Amino acid sequence: MKLQQHKLFPTNIFLIDDVIDNNNLTLIKKDILNNYNVEKSNWQSQSNLHTIKTYNVLTNSIIQYTKQVFDNLKYEYEKFVITDMWSNVLKPKEMHRPHTHSNNILSGVFYVESKKSSGIVFYDPRPQAVVLNPKKTQDNLDNATVLSYDSLTNRMIFFPSWLQHYVPTNQTNENRISIAFNIMLKGKVGDSKDLQSSIF
Repeated sequence: MKLQQHKLFPTNIFLIDDVIDNNNLTLIKKDILNNYNVEKSNWQSQSNLHTIKTYNVLTNSIIQYTKQVFDNLKYEYEKFVITDMWSNVLKPKEMHRPHTHSNNILSGVFYVESKKSSGIVFYDPRPQAVVLNPKKTQDNLDNATVLSYDSLTNRMIFFPSWLQHYVPTNQTNENRISIAFNIMLKGKVGDSKDLQSSIF
């Protein structure tokens, strides 16, 4: 009898490389650095970048890829919006503590300039999964309780907003420049027949 494997209740992470052209990538980097306050630690910009013309190409890419993510997950929805979009500059030896992105359904990060050693780390959201944790010959998508993704320039990563994550200490000699964003559904969400619908 053949062993069958079913993967229940997955946590979906989506990666896209070479998201925008180099010209727009350069323009975005220049705008971020023009507003960057070098004296502040873990600097973050205002959260309205999706309304600024310089970021139009990136914003449109986020919208298009969000549609693909929702189609992949077979979600039915009226529409969605980018609720916040902001830039981050992480200097050498800085990090972002574990956190989630409340009041949204989907979040993401886009790397404007980064070495892969300063990536993003996700925690397994199932607390029971580590009650018994055997030694592994290899960490992979099927057995890891903590998993990291490289932060490569011009890479975008989508993840559920509720998924706890952090950015490890920047061990390079260069700033890690990224843009984070949140997505929320608009209109009616869910089905009234299930008695669990809502309107946003």
